[in-house]
Amino acid sequence: MIPIALLCFSGAAMSQDVLVLKNGDRITGEINRIWDGEISIEPEYSDEFDIDLIAVDHIISDREFEIELEDGREVVATMGGVDASGQQVLDVGSEAIAIELADFLEVDEPEDYYDWGVNADISADLNKGNTESSNSKLRADAMFKHGDHRHTGEVTYFREELASVRTKEQDLFRYSYNWLFNDPWFLAGNFSFERDPIIELNSRIIASVGLGRDIWNTPRRGLSFNLGIGAQEEDIGTDLFNGGLELFRMKQSSSVATWALQFRYDLFNGDLELFHNHNINSNISGRTNTSYRTTTGLRYEITDLLYANFSIDYDYETDPVPGVLSEDITMLFGFGAEFD
Repeated sequence: MIPIALLCFSGAAMSQDVLVLKNGDRITGEINRIWDGEISIEPEYSDEFDIDLIAVDHIISDREFEIELEDGREVVATMGGVDASGQQVLDVGSEAIAIELADFLEVDEPEDYYDWGVNADISADLNKGNTESSNSKLRADAMFKHGDHRHTGEVTYFREELASVRTKEQDLFRYSYNWLFNDPWFLAGNFSFERDPIIELNSRIIASVGLGRDIWNTPRRGLSFNLGIGAQEEDIGTDLFNGGLELFRMKQSSSVATWALQFRYDLFNGDLELFHNHNINSNISGRTNTSYRTTTGLRYEITDLLYANFSIDYDYETDPVPGVLSEDITMLFGFGAEFD
């Protein structure tokens, strides 16, 4: 019984990742990632911590990792220690290649078949005194992936008041289905609904299909876009009466070209995230109008769950309803929670 127990223990130990440092120390645990010149490892005896990559001599692991190198190559490999010249050995299938650890740009575990994530933000601003104003924004985005199928969605509820007069009443819903038929390329089906009666946008519904591509898609950075074509149903203006005359009101169906981009990038080993999302919808038929919706900001990690956020929202219409400004810019501070 004792030899069997020892064999089992030996097998468990061998399944652990090992960092061999240049000073001769060895750290055994689970490597979570390599990013921004640091290795994150979680030993059994402590929480996850980071080690400068420059302090590591080589890595031993029989787990597969997705590895991106400085020269642009991407491989899925295990890490087989060090060769006679002192370079890190990567086992890529039946082939062994040697590389300098300094050439590792990013290392992550392969994507799971199922993956999901949710961000929920609340931002607000309140001014009292000579100028009284307030705004509040609730926003949530979610992603669910199973195999080659990915679903993303966004819900925004935005209210703004100036001197007790409501100046924004924006509701927005977006959904996109992506079929990764030839990763990183995907076919996209998109749907959006938005309204803001304050600027006489009673409703705008867009459904489109298109082609997209993931430029980056890792836990530390992401960049994707899709370009599509579809149909739009729009209701703008007002049907109130002013001195017996009906004011401007238009309901129209038209074809539309759509463009969507999503970007995120981790800084300072994940403590700070820069993000930028924008959508452009341009009418092909009907009234000549192009609408831009962008959100750019920063998220600062407070805990694994909570973060502080700062964002700038920029909305623009090339042909707004008469009497309404084309441009709208809002800066917001708040907090959020991340679930994954």
